[in-house]
Amino acid sequence: MVNVLIDYGHGGTDPGAVNGIRTEANDVLRLGKLITQQLRENGVTVDETRQGNETVSLENRVRQADKKAYDFFVSLHRNAAANKDATGVETFVWKKVLSPEFELATRVQKNLVNLGMKDRGVKEADFYVIRETFCPAILVEVGFISNAEDNRFFDQKINQIAHAIVTAILDQLNIKSNGSTHHTVKKGDTLYAISKQYGKTTKQLTEWNNLSDPNKIYPGQVLRVA
Repeated sequence: MVNVLIDYGHGGTDPGAVNGIRTEANDVLRLGKLITQQLRENGVTVDETRQGNETVSLENRVRQADKKAYDFFVSLHRNAAANKDATGVETFVWKKVLSPEFELATRVQKNLVNLGMKDRGVKEADFYVIRETFCPAILVEVGFISNAEDNRFFDQKINQIAHAIVTAILDQLNIKSNGSTHHTVKKGDTLYAISKQYGKTTKQLTEWNNLSDPNKIYPGQVLRVA
């Protein structure tokens, strides 16, 4: 059995980096939920360090990571800088040596750069959550919340960003992707219209997404469509 722990950075009383009403904690929760969903669809057992907008200390994140034999711990964050022009993605490991975590960090970085993000490289950092965990651990800074273009990219490409990170994890674990496709519900969408768009039935979409009421979908909801 393959086990991965996804860490949604910050949360609760700690919003992380902030830009207006936008918070790092909420951004990484949105992204992380997509990653978790896609990994589970590919047979990976995934745990999360938080379920919603709650406070979880760094110590408790590490404590959770050390309770189980995880193959990887992946911590999700967004960067920030006083210079509003700062942009791009960077992925951190505790020590930049040949190791499973360095290989995964390199895969994640490459996939996100290929998606269109500026390459800030794979770097070393003495971050608590990647230093203190027993399992291989990486931390990804998915663009700058202080940069308007990075935020647009994050919002418009969030499904592709999640897929890029999932693909890196699956490749590192030698798991063949099931090739599932996802759709983010927009205002005015209906399950029927979405099913026709992707050549599926409403019954298939209902079953794949465990929908209790197919008439109740909402903007921002992410549905598996293939």
